[in-house]
Formats: sequence, structure tokens, C-alpha cells
Amino acid sequence: MFRTIISRRVRRMALSVATVLALFAGAIFALAFAEEPLTFRDPVSDELTDEAISTIHNDLTYVLALAAGFDVSDSVTLQIWNQLVDSEALGPGDAISYTNGGGAFYPAPDPDAICGGKPHTKTLWPRPGDIVISTSVTSRFGVYSPFFHFPHQNAAELGALRDWGWGATDKLIGYEAYAWGGPAALTVMAASCLYTRSVAITAPMAAGSLAAFATYLHALADSYSHLDCIAAMDALGRPWATHTTPPIDASVPACDYHPRSPQADDVHGREFYTYTDSLRTDAAIRAVYAELLARSAAGAGRFQPIGLDESLAGLAGSPTLSQTLAAFVHTWDFDGAAQRRAYADELTAAVLAQRQGRRRVYLPVLFR
Repeated sequence: MFRTIISRRVRRMALSVATVLALFAGAIFALAFAEEPLTFRDPVSDELTDEAISTIHNDLTYVLALAAGFDVSDSVTLQIWNQLVDSEALGPGDAISYTNGGGAFYPAPDPDAICGGKPHTKTLWPRPGDIVISTSVTSRFGVYSPFFHFPHQNAAELGALRDWGWGATDKLIGYEAYAWGGPAALTVMAASCLYTRSVAITAPMAAGSLAAFATYLHALADSYSHLDCIAAMDALGRPWATHTTPPIDASVPACDYHPRSPQADDVHGREFYTYTDSLRTDAAIRAVYAELLARSAAGAGRFQPIGLDESLAGLAGSPTLSQTLAAFVHTWDFDGAAQRRAYADELTAAVLAQRQGRRRVYLPVLFR
């Protein structure tokens, strides 16, 4: 699907962070490992596009896939499909170079039949006006958003995504989320009628494909990024998790976040640098790498994987892979996205320079 990368140049750019706009427009969902002040760099053409990305979901996924033993082409596939879970489409200007559109949806339920006497004249969720690609089942503003972006680390949610991503089942069972309220309600937190229903999700990614596996890896990382928020929403008895936006909503500290004005010290900004919150970033990266190693060992890898305790000789001081991943997270704060990308490029070069072909053992076939 994707051409092999010939080169990956280090490119820096400055992206001004938008000020708070339209916070009162409705319920706000946010990226886990939030969009950083850096845009997507096409791994095939090296062209910078317009879409802000997460260096965890995008740049580091490529590095981790290479280190786990995937070839360049498959690593690119994993990187792009991971980022598409948030972005829905990637490309310069109005052009679409990559998209995860192509899914299908069920007719929406009738709130009159669900909400009874509760106010339900205003649809608070989903938000079709904010969806980039109408057929993207992973859209942050669609009915499946809580399932893909705020999954519980249990068998019904993250386990279902894993089984589908690995190809253990060809059917992805998830759930739809809806919210309605009265005319004055602004966010999901103000909804008077919340509803979920279990469904088989029709996704464009074939079960067990690298695209499906990358989608699962994104949800796995999100399950750590949103772990505290999910627990807080569970404690409040909410049927699914969402970010809260004070002063519109009552403060839920683990969930408070303004995605239109990300800051280095907000809930997701604190997932970098020396904040305590950054420990969940370390956990997410290790969880993703463990899955990549397992998939590589199961036959997808073409090279010997690099262990976490193995040194990268091409870097100054020959740090271990584990040490470089910690440096990626803890050296720069949220605003240091360009530095993280440059460091990821250094890691890429070091990994490619020292990895070796996978040694496979072929046993003779015995005939009677």
C-alpha cells in the first residue's frame, strides 16, 4: 500500500497553538496523547501537511515498529494507520493522501423511545458537524468514539479490540454512545439522557491486518493516556468517559482539558517531561512495544528485534532502547514536539544501522 521510504529528513517547524475557540459549542472529546504543536510529515514524500499529530501515536510508532523487527514498509503502515484513528484523513491542504474511511453505521435510535420523560430535544452526542470523514468509525466525534479512544482495559473493550487487531476474530464487537439533553445543555456532562448499545462495528480494516493492528495499538495507548479519567468517570457512574471543560462543566481533575487550547501543564501536557502523569506515557509505550514484539515474533517481523536493555551503538553514550524511550518522554515538555521528532529520527537511524535479519530455523521434512 505504501512505497518504501528513501529518506527521512529532520524537519522542524513552528505551529501556533490556537486560542480557545467555540468552547461553548457542545460536548468536547479530545485526543489521548493530545495533538502537539507539530504537523504530520508524510513518511513517503517527507511533505509536511496541515494536521496536528501526536508524536506518541505517529513518530514513535514508526521507531518502535522498526525496533520490534518490522520492515520499513510495514512500519510506515503501522504509523499511518495509528495516527488515522485520530486524524481520519491525512494530506496536504484539501488533498487526502491517507484515510481510514469506508466504515458503515446503523440508523440512530429514537430518543423518544429511549429517554422517556427526560429532556432530549438537543443531540449532544454524536457531533457529525465535527467529523472529518463521514465513514470513519474511529472519529473522535462519532458514536464509536468512547470505544476507540476511552476503552476500559477489560475483555469487553480493549480485549475485543485486541482480538480483532490480531485476527483472533473477524468480528469487532463494540458499542455506540449517544447523549441528549434540553435546549440549554452544552456538553455530554450536562446530558439528561445517555444511551449505549452493543453492536458489531463495520470497519474498513480487515481483521488481523496491519491496519487493524495499528488501530488496536492506538486504542491500547489511549487506554493508558485516559486511564485516570476513565476511572474518575466510572466513579461518577457515567456510562462512558469524556473530558470535562471547566467552567462549562463541574471540574473532574483527571478529565479537565481544553482541546482547542492545549497547554504544557494540562491533563495531556503533563504526559511529558518530569510530571507524575508522564509515568502513564512510559507504561503506554512499553505496552505498545510488547504487542509489536509479540506480533513480530508471530511472523510479521523481518529482523531481529531490539530488546529494551539492548544498547543503541549509533547514539552518543550507547544508551539502551529503554533509556532512549524514557528520554523521548521526559526530556522535553509538551511544547517540545519538534525536538521529540528530531530525536525520533536519530533513533530511527540508530535502529536501522544495527538491526540484523531474523535468524529462522528450518527443520527438515521427514518422510516415511
